[in-house]
Amino acid sequence: MRKIIKPILFLLKKLKMFIVTAITKVRRSIRIQLLTTFILCAFLSLLGAKAALSFALNINPAVKIDYSQGMQEINDQAQRAADLASNENSLEALQQMIESENDKFEMEQSALKVIVTDENGKVLYKTKQVEEKQINLHYKIRNVMDFAINHPLNNYEVPAIEQLRQEFIAFYPLTIEDKNLYLFVSGIPEGMVIASSNEGLIPLFSAIVVFTFSFLYITKRKMKQIEALAEGVKEIAKGDLTYRIEKKGIDEIALLTENVNHMAEAIMTNIEMERRIEKQKNELITNVSHDLRTPLTSIMGYLRLLRDERYDTKEQSDEYLKIAFSKSEQLKNLIDDLFEYTKLTNESIILGKQEVCMNELLDQLIEELIPQAEENHRIFIKNFSEERIFATVDSEKIVRVFDNLLMNAIKYSTGNGEIFVSLERKESNVQICVANESDEFTSEELTSLFERFYKKDQSRTSVAEGSGLGLAIAKSIVELHGGKIGAKYTDGMLQFSIELLVTAL
Repeated sequence: MRKIIKPILFLLKKLKMFIVTAITKVRRSIRIQLLTTFILCAFLSLLGAKAALSFALNINPAVKIDYSQGMQEINDQAQRAADLASNENSLEALQQMIESENDKFEMEQSALKVIVTDENGKVLYKTKQVEEKQINLHYKIRNVMDFAINHPLNNYEVPAIEQLRQEFIAFYPLTIEDKNLYLFVSGIPEGMVIASSNEGLIPLFSAIVVFTFSFLYITKRKMKQIEALAEGVKEIAKGDLTYRIEKKGIDEIALLTENVNHMAEAIMTNIEMERRIEKQKNELITNVSHDLRTPLTSIMGYLRLLRDERYDTKEQSDEYLKIAFSKSEQLKNLIDDLFEYTKLTNESIILGKQEVCMNELLDQLIEELIPQAEENHRIFIKNFSEERIFATVDSEKIVRVFDNLLMNAIKYSTGNGEIFVSLERKESNVQICVANESDEFTSEELTSLFERFYKKDQSRTSVAEGSGLGLAIAKSIVELHGGKIGAKYTDGMLQFSIELLVTAL
């Protein structure tokens, strides 16, 4: 039993797979869907035409009786008997035919009249139902010829006799034993009832109607999808980039719908990005103006005091010069940051790379920053890998990245002032992390940290906070080295992490 069921189950599984594959292909291709729809509609139209034809044939059918076949049978019997008698040169075949018809007559069956005459019309042999002993050959033959001319047996275009039941006579001349004889076989032919009807254009009209309505019904859903797609494109073209077209199916129209939605999403994203860039440009002008004006105003003020000699002592004069110089340095740093960021983002930078031990580089930088950390009551806590890790970098620019992160940590740390610096190897990368306690950052603020001129404190009350370009410059430098930089805030700690490729040993 299992041997029988197993092949059947296998075939059913294959059949199911074939059907699923076929349906999937049809659903994926609108061309196949249209072809399938056309074939189905054509099949339905043929069924409709056939049904209409059957109905049309039953409307006022014309009933006709065709006697052609019966006449042909009488003629064939006469011809066989005549040919047989001529071939045998004997009357025996004719006498057998006469006896056969007499038997039918006695049994009250439909029997033919058979007459054999000589040249004078004298009846020599006949069946029992024939009463004539002498016939007029000329008149008889003329009637036979008239009937044959008016009702030819071989005319298949028009029925030989329609709705007319009359005696049919077959005539054949014979020469038997040097005697000229004439064979007349007559009888009422059997008719065939033929019902005919002129169906006209009803089947054709029915086929067209069925095809049209079935095609419209089957394609209605697809047309709604196209209309929805057109309406969606119209709405998006008006400027409503939030409008989304509902995707239905998996064919080309669905793919086009998905692409239109993606296009609208991309356009909206680009517009939002352009708006943000425009906003950043406006902020750039405002911020740069503020940052440049503040130290410049101080410089001009103190220089004006010195020019007007509005000081009491030499020490006060030196103090004014010192303050003016300090503000000049702040102004220079801001201009340098602007120049550096512009150069990193708009020009092709050639990095002066060399193989550097990252442990030693970072350790040396931390040692240099310890005095500044102590001034701000900060301490560094290092966690470096014992393994010496090398990377091929532009040491000057990488130092600027680390210096920026460490200085930010010194300036903005909260709590007990601990700054955690770690360095370790992760597969083919070296990861450097700088973490410190900080005020809370939202996810949006973390995302914006590396944007140019971004400051968490938007009041910008003090220029000492910096230009807002440090992290943007750091990101550009790291990305130029093929690395990654990121920030995250967890449990009150703000952590910056940098990943750089390790030099292959």
